[in-house]
Amino acid sequence: MPPGSLSPLDALVGTLGTTDQVDQGGGWLYHLLTKVGVSPDTASTVTDLIIRPLGIIFVVVVALIAARYGAKVVRRILERVADQAAARSGSQRAGARVATMSGVVANVWRFFVFVVAGAIVLGMLGINLTPLLASATIIGATLGFGAQQIVRDYFSGILMTMEDQYNIGDSVTVGGVTGVVEDVTMRLTRFRGVDGTMYIIPNGDIRLVGNLSRGWARAVVDLTLPGASAADLDTVRRVIEEAAHHVAVDPAFASHCTEPPHLVGILAADSSTITMRVRLLTVPSQRDALTRALREQAVVALAQAHLWPAEAAPD
Repeated sequence: MPPGSLSPLDALVGTLGTTDQVDQGGGWLYHLLTKVGVSPDTASTVTDLIIRPLGIIFVVVVALIAARYGAKVVRRILERVADQAAARSGSQRAGARVATMSGVVANVWRFFVFVVAGAIVLGMLGINLTPLLASATIIGATLGFGAQQIVRDYFSGILMTMEDQYNIGDSVTVGGVTGVVEDVTMRLTRFRGVDGTMYIIPNGDIRLVGNLSRGWARAVVDLTLPGASAADLDTVRRVIEEAAHHVAVDPAFASHCTEPPHLVGILAADSSTITMRVRLLTVPSQRDALTRALREQAVVALAQAHLWPAEAAPD
């Protein structure tokens, strides 16, 4: 190449401006303007004043649309889950609980969308996010590893609320302990045992829960009689059925007994005793009281018929 002559690459750079100017402007609009005779500095300025603001506006508009309609989709999905949970459990509070939860989840969705949009806008403005993202990733991984139990508790609380597994005031059995629920949060469930002990359990640790306050319940009474009673089972059945019927028509329980008493019959037997079972369908709130009344009335009736040991009959 003759001394002093320019290579094709140098000539192209000379036509479009310096390498820094090319990198500063960049893009199809920059090249178009420089090709029609606009100076590189002017082309770079025009690009920065038109393309970049339009791109930022586009990102903001998309973020607003995604935040608004995404929140609506989240609410619709949660409302559908709430309807299914209410139909299964019969609870009237499922709608209100999921309405609150849907608002929280919708806000989380909006926050996520705006964070992503903000990161995109900062990148378009030329701010290097790599150090910030690297630091955030390390911190997030550390916190996530250390707080995974808390995260599990919150996720379990969200699902529990959506599915309306139990409400405040319900009698539940958790981990072999029975009590009444006094408070439910996204992370913890507090319930008081029959002896007054307050139990506090993270929602993530609840694997099996029995709700004693939903739908219907059965008052079940097992009566262990002397083996000699087997000689007159017809009388035993008649006495127990009459006692159960007496309880079922009692004004204190009549409105809570949804079906007539049912004598199951002999539940177990050996050489010295027989065990009879009688049950009565009722509402969950009256099960314990009805069970006590049914047992007492049956024992008294059997004692009066000389089918129950006199020393075992209640006063």
